[in-house]
Amino acid sequence: MALRLWALTLLGLLGAAGSLRSRKLDFFRSERELNHLAVDEASGVVYLGAVNALYQLDAKLQLEQQVATGPALDNKKCTPPIEASQCHEAEMTDNVNQLLLLDPPRKRLVECGSLFKGICALRALSNISLRLFYEDGSGEKSFVASNDEGVATVGLVSSTGPGDRVLFVGKGNGPHDNGIIVSTRLLDRTDSREAFEAYTDHATYKAGYLSTNTQQFVAAFEDGPYVFFVFNQQDKHPAQNRTLLARMCREDPNYYSYLEMDLQCRDPDANAAAFGTCLAASVAAPGSGRVLYAAFSRDGRSSGGPGAGLCLFPLDEVHAKMEANRNACYTGTWESSTTPRESRDIFYKPFHGDILCGGHAPGSSQSFPCGSEHLPYPLGSRDGLKATAVLQRGGLNLTAVTVTAENNHTVAFLGTSDGRILKVYLTPNGTSSEYDSILVEINKRVKRDLVLSGDLASLYAMTQDKVFRLPVQECLSYPTCTQSGLPPAADCASGVHCRVSSDLKMCLTLPRWGQLASASAHAPAAASMPLGWAPGDLRACGPQGKLPDPASVCPPRDGRRRKSGTMPC
Repeated sequence: MALRLWALTLLGLLGAAGSLRSRKLDFFRSERELNHLAVDEASGVVYLGAVNALYQLDAKLQLEQQVATGPALDNKKCTPPIEASQCHEAEMTDNVNQLLLLDPPRKRLVECGSLFKGICALRALSNISLRLFYEDGSGEKSFVASNDEGVATVGLVSSTGPGDRVLFVGKGNGPHDNGIIVSTRLLDRTDSREAFEAYTDHATYKAGYLSTNTQQFVAAFEDGPYVFFVFNQQDKHPAQNRTLLARMCREDPNYYSYLEMDLQCRDPDANAAAFGTCLAASVAAPGSGRVLYAAFSRDGRSSGGPGAGLCLFPLDEVHAKMEANRNACYTGTWESSTTPRESRDIFYKPFHGDILCGGHAPGSSQSFPCGSEHLPYPLGSRDGLKATAVLQRGGLNLTAVTVTAENNHTVAFLGTSDGRILKVYLTPNGTSSEYDSILVEINKRVKRDLVLSGDLASLYAMTQDKVFRLPVQECLSYPTCTQSGLPPAADCASGVHCRVSSDLKMCLTLPRWGQLASASAHAPAAASMPLGWAPGDLRACGPQGKLPDPASVCPPRDGRRRKSGTMPC
């Protein structure tokens, strides 16, 4: 415990100093607003979806390809293909990129825009100017994304069986959309269907005609045999915003398995209102199981004032709660603790209305893990999961989140509404320590797509018209201990005074955090390490307290000894 506290103290001190430094970041600027970002883990190529354009960049954000996707003659009320003689209201309209996803096994990119009722195209990953599939004359069955620029669309490329590649889509229902909220789309032609048509006639859910609820989707991900969607829903009766997590089996062409339930992120202050709206979500595996990390916001009208919180929902707990809800509805076991009226307040039929629970044999949920036609479906439950925020920030929003883990040590990268990237160490006991804050672009909202490179060396962040490449690992260098933010008399293990000079620059790297548990033999007291030494390098401070040459601990990649004054690793 002492070592862990020391490590967090050091991280905090280093971060406090590191946040004061100006950083020159690689960036690419678009002529139009950026909408989406994706990175090919194998090649490192970066893909950007923007208003009226797609970009293909190398890992250092140098332009390789650019393709125009708009504007074009369109009107939200008209059905494509658009002809001026048939659609008199048509005018030149911008194409907002609504979906940008990679399908590496088939070496292709999926892109959907707001033009022409949200139709999509397939392009080659190696050269986005090469369009592999595009069809604007298939009618409503090919309308995938929302054609409302203010309504988000999320998606996931996966499979429903050997050889199948499909696109799972979640979107809100704009005023001129086709009403479909969730759907599964083909990515390859079959004997009877084109790409982007529904996988089966039943592989869609539409909003009920009388439904006044509206949805804003946040994220899509998969876990084992399941696909998940995270979205916010504005209920009208009663008026409230709910954050929902929906799950269904990947190999369920009829959607019998669809189940949604509430997620709530609470403020540690019991007198403050919960954080009500999810703005971003990411999944990582910090230990034995996977965890959903979700950033929530709270407006100024709620008690506690405006702010944001980061909440964690372990997926094993998510599955357990969903199975308990399925079992309670199928068997009617809620009757032992609630009245029938109360049960109707708990369970409902998503997008439609009421649902009839009860009357099914015990064990039905186990016998039919993906539901069945004879069981209640789709199923919604207001009895969901609640978590307490591990990180809170007042006066701003957390707008993006991505998480990585190494040897049971977890780091969250959080984008903010004022243009910063926060680096936060998440401890196994549920606390957090922010150790760095990087200004990306002042007062520019960091957009939701925050992506790590495949080798975890770079983090890509996007603002309104720029994408930035940030190093995940940074070398901290200061001429004196005083400038580092560490105590002036910081000592190494056996009392050697800390005299950090420009030729002693060590890296604070993510993999080394995983060595915290083994770095105890000569661990110094709190905050008594020279600046730039990573927690995993404690063993380098031997019994005599000698500081090795940087090149001996951080050797250059070409194997030659590194000269003093040069940047290691």
